[in-house]
Amino acid sequence: MALRNRSEGQGPDTRFALPAGDPPARNWNKRTLERDGSAHRYKLTAPALEQIGAAIDFARANGLTAETVEQEDFRIPAFAGDVPRLRKRLDTGRGFAVISGVDAATLSETEAEIVAWGLCNYLGRPIRQGIDHDRRFFTVTDKGAANTDPTRIGASPQRSRKHTDNGCLEPRPPDYLGLFCVRSASEGGDSTIVSARTVFDTVASERPDILPPLFKSYHFRAPRAHAWPSRGPTVQKPIFDTRSGELRIHYARVMIEPGMEMAGKPLTEEERDALDCLDEIIERPDLNFRHVLQPGELLVLNNRVLLHGREAFPPGASGGRTLKRFWMWRRHAGPGDDPVALDLEELA
Repeated sequence: MALRNRSEGQGPDTRFALPAGDPPARNWNKRTLERDGSAHRYKLTAPALEQIGAAIDFARANGLTAETVEQEDFRIPAFAGDVPRLRKRLDTGRGFAVISGVDAATLSETEAEIVAWGLCNYLGRPIRQGIDHDRRFFTVTDKGAANTDPTRIGASPQRSRKHTDNGCLEPRPPDYLGLFCVRSASEGGDSTIVSARTVFDTVASERPDILPPLFKSYHFRAPRAHAWPSRGPTVQKPIFDTRSGELRIHYARVMIEPGMEMAGKPLTEEERDALDCLDEIIERPDLNFRHVLQPGELLVLNNRVLLHGREAFPPGASGGRTLKRFWMWRRHAGPGDDPVALDLEELA
């Protein structure tokens, strides 16, 4: 898609400017990440892995699953000391980390789910993803004909365009997204990430005229498993949002177009042009981090400030790619999960 240059003397509208306090480390691209080297990686220590092994032994002995294991059953004190630094990476650093060290070959799929839940539980509070199922995690794999929801690209081998996970059941989306690899695809399936800050700066430089429609509120069609029957099939939110004092993003083109149609407000030419431009920018290879998750690796990212996607992989057994997806809210920032603090922030 050809991008129009901004008119001479025209700058971005100050109503849609970047907040002064937005962390500068979020302005990264492929080249800056290459300069960082392995800074995005974290390897679990030998003591932490021993404690994880002991927790799995306890789970095996007592028949626990990822649905029944609780915080007191899965303690990793050797990991706890490093969690504040990992949270800082997520909150004010590049926004993501790849955690490795778990030997997935020694675990059943159920045990891998427990380990992944246990690690994510240290980073934030895992939250539900569905009403009557997917309450602790969602299995990202090719579900074939069983997947009848066009918004659930994660249940197919198709290429997943850049998006945020929007958590339509709750009043706010997940702060963090965790993807634990149980099996890699025979080929393809690369995970990709792009920073909303980098995207914003690129839009402001090349197409400031499309910033206003990107700050508008849009109807998102919720996946059927994420929609409360009493509240209708869509939720409303802006794409770019600075009300929190930092730049945040909510996006999923696959949800916006049908959501606007459902609401009786199909995209205007201006809105479609803005989203087309946004789609072109967020897919630029020079702005993206790309990584093929290996069994036992956990990719965790800040879902408020990064978009993520996935390349296609072979369907069915020949693909075999299986990830466990977790959504988390932060306990250590803002109101955390205290109901009093949450009510005062969200509902008062």
